[in-house]
Amino acid sequence: MHAHPGQSLVEFALVLPVLLLLTLIAVDFGRVYLGWINLQNMARIGANFAANHPTAWLTPNDTDAITQYQHQMASDAAATNCTLNPVTPPSPTFSDADGDGITTGIGDHATVRLTCSFRVITPIISNIVGGAVSVSASAVFPVKSGITGSSSGGGPSCLPPSPAINANPQSGFAPLTVNFTDASGGGAGDAWAWDFGDLTTSNLRDPGNHVYNTVGTYVVTLSITNACGTFTTNPGTTITVGAATPKLCQVPDFVGSHTKINSAKAEWTAAAGFTTTLQQAAGHSNGNYTITFQSITGGTSVDCGSTMTVNG
Repeated sequence: MHAHPGQSLVEFALVLPVLLLLTLIAVDFGRVYLGWINLQNMARIGANFAANHPTAWLTPNDTDAITQYQHQMASDAAATNCTLNPVTPPSPTFSDADGDGITTGIGDHATVRLTCSFRVITPIISNIVGGAVSVSASAVFPVKSGITGSSSGGGPSCLPPSPAINANPQSGFAPLTVNFTDASGGGAGDAWAWDFGDLTTSNLRDPGNHVYNTVGTYVVTLSITNACGTFTTNPGTTITVGAATPKLCQVPDFVGSHTKINSAKAEWTAAAGFTTTLQQAAGHSNGNYTITFQSITGGTSVDCGSTMTVNG
């Protein structure tokens, strides 16, 4: 027995809500996962900053350093599209790693813990978790302020740089433009070497905007050289580039409306919004004939870059 067209429509109507729900759930969990990756990078940047400015939170406070730290955390959170909890970035904590009773000495630990809330767009999931998902991340860096050493020639002491990257944003759709600046602490650098993870490099301290045209995941590293040697970010900063959802256009029904070819060409681009040229079947006359065939069914929605062939 053959299924009736009405039966297929009913089955499609029953399955469509389930497919849409599964798609929304995948989008939600994908957003939360990317947010967690970005939150980890934020925590590492904050912990590295605290490791280079361990006394900023001691009395009296170094308000300039604290303001710079809070601005960095708030800016990264805004680019990641998450709401910090609490809204004011929490101060780092310091622990006594060597047992000398001091928590901000060389070798002690600076820890930054961050929590962000990501809004859930899937109705069923939002009913379960309350409309938002809290994601936490933490990072620990050894306190480096005051590290000194002698150059190989017995010359003046040097302070090693502590390479760190400020990348904004760290995820998005291709083509993705990311602004890169040097967020390093420690000793001043004499030379910089950026590797953007896509076979391109830069020797500028702040290379600025870099465009990723291809979907993928890229690990960006920064190496800084001074009298103490060359030091590289470890780990690097991850840039995630996704594929943008294509723009859809509705296909006109040229056959049903008995449209002539010259009118159809104008309607295809001007009215329907397609970015391609309407194609005529091979070997057909270029006269202004009435269309009796089109390769894409009228009324359907397809990528605006699709190509359609017509004939008379």
